[in-house]
Amino acid sequence: MQSKSLLIAIAAFAVTTTGVSAYQNEDLLQAAGLSQEQIQAFEVAHELKVSGDREAARDTLLEAGIDETVLKEISEVRKEKRVASRGELDSILEAKDYQAFLTFVADKPLGDIITTEADFKEFASAHELRRDGDIEGAREIMDDLGVQPRKNHYRGDRRASLVGLTEDEREAVRVAKSANDKKAVRSILREAGVERTFR
Repeated sequence: MQSKSLLIAIAAFAVTTTGVSAYQNEDLLQAAGLSQEQIQAFEVAHELKVSGDREAARDTLLEAGIDETVLKEISEVRKEKRVASRGELDSILEAKDYQAFLTFVADKPLGDIITTEADFKEFASAHELRRDGDIEGAREIMDDLGVQPRKNHYRGDRRASLVGLTEDEREAVRVAKSANDKKAVRSILREAGVERTFR
């Protein structure tokens, strides 16, 4: 029997905005080994979540065989693709190849921010500064361009509160965190008897 914490996390990860965007890419889901039925289950779960029926969304996923093992596999495939994508962007910036950059960002939010060749040159300069250790200089350029750094809401000593949780509870927290679903994290920790505050 799945723990309540893990079920909450599965539902949270699969149907939150972050989770849903990860599952809009059918190629990614196929690369993770999901069946067509499981891919369709994500679509149905999203619709149920949007309509407010979170429990039915979770149940839809579980009935399709989507459990923590499947979510871990999807997460690994996403991570591999993200690393490959970062490597591609690094290569483009190193080569200062504006045309390749335009192709790379065509379907990404960054393409809406870096819209001119002058912006691209500034962006590439920030990349060089960051690579060379001038984080502040890179940050100033990024701020001028309107590029916001990714925020990690789960850094530092907050991890200490995972001590004493069962493996299932820790995994549930990791899954909910990867979906950036603070409500699910709080629910899991509350169930485990751990109170935690978030900024």
